[in-house]
Amino acid sequence: MPTYGDNFFNIRNKYVLPLISYGIKKNKSSYWSLKDTITSKVISITKLSGKAYEIEIDKNDYYKALHCDIELFMNKAMVQYSDFVKSKENSPCWSFVTLYYLTFFSATCLFRFLNRGFIFLSTEQKKRIEVFFQAVYSEVVAVDSGNYYFNYKEENAEGNVIITLSFKGDNVHKLNWLQLESTFREFLPNCDSDEKVILDLFLLHFSKFRQEYPSNLRNKLNYNGESSILDLENIVAYVDLESINNNFIKGLSAIDTTINLPNQINSIGHLANYLIKFNNGLYKEYLDRSIFGKDFNKARTNYMVKNNISALK
Repeated sequence: MPTYGDNFFNIRNKYVLPLISYGIKKNKSSYWSLKDTITSKVISITKLSGKAYEIEIDKNDYYKALHCDIELFMNKAMVQYSDFVKSKENSPCWSFVTLYYLTFFSATCLFRFLNRGFIFLSTEQKKRIEVFFQAVYSEVVAVDSGNYYFNYKEENAEGNVIITLSFKGDNVHKLNWLQLESTFREFLPNCDSDEKVILDLFLLHFSKFRQEYPSNLRNKLNYNGESSILDLENIVAYVDLESINNNFIKGLSAIDTTINLPNQINSIGHLANYLIKFNNGLYKEYLDRSIFGKDFNKARTNYMVKNNISALK
């Protein structure tokens, strides 16, 4: 699958290479929560319009926490991949739900590579921001608990990182797919021909199947009573990611955009395959250059061997 084109290398240069000097050991991961870091290791906060903020963080702290989150979502995606490979024996609808979560965590991991994504701030975490405002600026600010979107803005003159944090509050699954569609559009100007073909086809699917279709379909097959008939009659086909990988562009191009179950599931299978390969490629660029990540990667490899699962090549 032609994943590694101009857009891939642009992302590597812009986001992965600045990260290679930073990282943490696996046994320290509980101390480097990204959400805790951006709410407890704050240098300054600027309130923007609405429920949005600019937060200044020490560069070293930021990249350590970002590396931690990338590794943790690589873990989540890998566990879902292992569960999905073994889900042939599960009910068809539950197999799809596993595929959905594999795709969801892969998209989340991609966002972390891109220095952005959705995070949920707990009551304790949002309280830290309120306390900081009152202690440093003598200002009372009410910060909502819930889903936020964070995005790297810049490195300032002092060498610290500035991120924006915007309250969203809506369903994070729906927001994730809307953001992925937007991100693919953002990629297009840097794509070579093969990459553009792939992204244009995915964008067509988002448009035809509706942008948040993965989460809508997950709800339909997971929570809806009628889906039990699909299980009893074995109507939902298992998606073979290896087969998709062997003939990716041809298979993606052949997907009919008529809204029905097989077409949408086939599209999501291709999306999962693409995101897995893209993330693995970015992670290898990091691993080949950094002294960090080897312990995380070894733990994932051991897990795959223990569960007799082969990685997607």
